[in-house]
Amino acid sequence: MSSSIETPLHYFHGQQTGSGDAQVTIFESPLCGHLNLRGNPQDEQFLEGVESVVGVKPPTTAGSCASSGDISIYWLGPDEWLLLLPESRRAEVESELRNKLSGHFSVVDVSGGQTLLNVRGDGVADMLKKSASYDFHSNNFPAGRCVQTHFAKATALVSKKDDGSFDLVIRRSFADYLASWLLDAGEEFGCRVVGGGEV
Repeated sequence: MSSSIETPLHYFHGQQTGSGDAQVTIFESPLCGHLNLRGNPQDEQFLEGVESVVGVKPPTTAGSCASSGDISIYWLGPDEWLLLLPESRRAEVESELRNKLSGHFSVVDVSGGQTLLNVRGDGVADMLKKSASYDFHSNNFPAGRCVQTHFAKATALVSKKDDGSFDLVIRRSFADYLASWLLDAGEEFGCRVVGGGEV
């Protein structure tokens, strides 16, 4: 993919609020594929078909997520999931899912409408408290959990990673607004936006 393609937060890369070293980093993962998957969680053939392609079964417990290698799958509803994967594998995985699955299912590429942020650092928990009413304390929101929630008057799919950082899947149309919000919310800790390559 050409390096000249601008990501949703291209013009925010390098921006920082607060003085001194930034304790919070907002990392944009621009080259990421987003596939919306629907199917019957009671159908073992469906679950095994997905697993044969992506390496892990779709989680059937509300608010859970699972990963295999460079692919993550998030529970969105009783029969709906989001797959995040490297852009370089997006078309291949979508095609394999369509070929492998049968019966009532759907695979929709929603990459163009969403982007992925990762927020990390010592002040992240307090910054999230300013942005959403959901309780992201580790006792209530351990690694491996995800939730769709109101976030800074917008919406986001938030998940916690094993390293203690948080992934935010947001709509591209809200990217500028949310970046500005997070920079403001993280000002007391020092907050900066950086970009990167494939996840």
